Amino acid sequence: MSSQSSNNISKFPYEVFPTEIQILVESALETLSFPIEYLGSSILSAVSVAIGNTYKAKLKDSHISIGSLYMVLIGRAGDMKSHPLSFAFAPTEKREELSYDNYKNEKIDYDNLTEDQKKTVPKPRWKKQILKDFTPESLVKIHSNNTRGVVILSDELLSWIKNFGRYNSSSEQESYLSFWNGNSISIDRKSDEPIRLKSTYVNIIGSIQTKLLYELSKNDRGENGFLYRFLFALNENPKPVLWNNKILDKRLIIEYEKLINRLYSLDFDNLSSNIIEFTPEAQKLIMNYQNKCRVLHFEDEIENAIQSKYETYTIRFSLIIQLMHWALNEKTSRAIELFAVEKAIKLTEYYFNNALIVHNKIYNTNPLENLTTIQKELYNNLESKFNTQQAINEAKNLGIAESTLYRFLKNKTLFSKPKYGTYEKIHT
Repeated sequence: MSSQSSNNISKFPYEVFPTEIQILVESALETLSFPIEYLGSSILSAVSVAIGNTYKAKLKDSHISIGSLYMVLIGRAGDMKSHPLSFAFAPTEKREELSYDNYKNEKIDYDNLTEDQKKTVPKPRWKKQILKDFTPESLVKIHSNNTRGVVILSDELLSWIKNFGRYNSSSEQESYLSFWNGNSISIDRKSDEPIRLKSTYVNIIGSIQTKLLYELSKNDRGENGFLYRFLFALNENPKPVLWNNKILDKRLIIEYEKLINRLYSLDFDNLSSNIIEFTPEAQKLIMNYQNKCRVLHFEDEIENAIQSKYETYTIRFSLIIQLMHWALNEKTSRAIELFAVEKAIKLTEYYFNNALIVHNKIYNTNPLENLTTIQKELYNNLESKFNTQQAINEAKNLGIAESTLYRFLKNKTLFSKPKYGTYEKIHT
C-alpha cells in the first residue's frame, strides 16, 4: 500500500481490503479517476456476488446471515459512477459470457439427441447470474437455475425501481424485503412448473443522481423499511475528471480477477451453505458493538431504524472480509476472526454515516435547525476540521460541560470522525 494515508484520499475505509486490493483502488483513482467510494463499494458488491449462497455467518443459533448487499452509488451526473461499477463486475461479466457459450454448446448437443435420448438426459440450463432487464417471474426462474445467487446490476437504479409493478400488480417491492433476508420463496403458475427456492440470494447495485434521491422515498419506501436496507456510497468531494496518460498496472487487474475467481471456487455441499461461526473474541467484539449501537441510537427514530438493519450488515461484512482475506491472504474459511469484525465495524460506521446524510438530503432536513442556541454557537465556532482538545476549549469558553460536549460530538449528522481524536463538520 502506498504511504499516502487513506484518510487523505477517501472516507471509505478501504484498508479493510487485502493489500493487493488497497493498491488497486488507489491506483485506479490515480490512473482512471475512479472515486474510491464507488470502486470500493462496487468491489464489495462483486465479492458478495461471487460468494453467494456458498457461505453463511452464524453469530448464534438464532442469527445465521447470508452475505448479500443492497448498494447505491450516489453522485452528480458525470461523477464517474458507472465506470467503477463496470470495472468491479468485469470478471463476473467474463464468467457470464463463458457460461453462456458453454450453455449454447450443450444446447446444440441436446437438440441433436433423439426424442428417446432426451428422456434420459437433463435439458441444459444456463446458470445466469447478472440481471439487467427482467420480470419478477424471470428473476425467480433464473435464480432457481442458479441457486448460488443473482445480482441486479442497474446503471440507473431509479429506472429499475420505477418499473415496480410494470408487469403485474403483485407486490414486487415487498419481495425485495424478503430477498434481503434470504428467505425461501415459492412461485406457482398455471402455465409453468412450480418453483421453490430454499434460500434466496439477491444482490442489488446501481447508481443514482443526487438530485433524484427524493424519488427513493416514494410509494412508502421510506416507511416500509425498503430504503433502510440500502447501503449508500457517497463521493462528498467530487473533483473534475481530467484526462491523463497514466496506465493501470495490469498485474493489479490480474490480482483482482484472482480474488473473484478464487471466491467462485467456493462451492455448495449438496446445495447447502457452509455455516461458519465467529471465534469467541470476534463474537464478543461484534456483540459489544451491536449493543453499544442499540443504546446509542435508541432515542432517535431514524437512527434506530437504520441501525436495526445495519447491525445485520456488520455480520455480512464480517463474512465477506474473512473470505476476501482467505482468497488472497490464506486466512481460514472455517471461522470469522477478530480482524474481520474490526474491519466490518469500520465499513458499518462509514455506511451508517452516509445513510444519515442521505436521509437528510431526501427529506430536506437540516440538523442545524434542531440545535439549541448555545449548540449552534459551539458548532459555528468550531473549524471545519478540529481535534478533541480544540472542541474542549471552545466548549469551556461557552460554559458547556465536557460530558455534554462528548454527547454532542457523537451526532453523526453533524460530525464525521476520520480518525481517532479528529472531527470534521458535515455542514459548513
